[in-house]
Amino acid sequence: MFGAILQIPGIPGGPEVLIILVIIVFLFGANKIPELAGALGEARGEFEQGRSEVENELEDMQDVAQSDATSETANAANEASSGGDAVDHNPPEVNEKNTEVESN
Repeated sequence: MFGAILQIPGIPGGPEVLIILVIIVFLFGANKIPELAGALGEARGEFEQGRSEVENELEDMQDVAQSDATSETANAANEASSGGDAVDHNPPEVNEKNTEVESN
């Protein structure tokens, strides 16, 4: 039952991975494999560090944008409450008109 779930098309299974590993040993030699694995681990660590730095920068930019929007809203509220421009909070009365369309 679980064998069918774990088989994803396009991804090598058990025998294919074994063949790939044997080919890697023949190409690079048994003593080079630990060096390759170490280099791969370092590259992955640098990638993760770079990704986290970019995520932190994006979060900082969002925080700055939100604080700017909040300060602009507060400034607008202060200007309205200080009486700088008289704002009529009562809308004018609307005269209703007949908007029905006559059809022939």
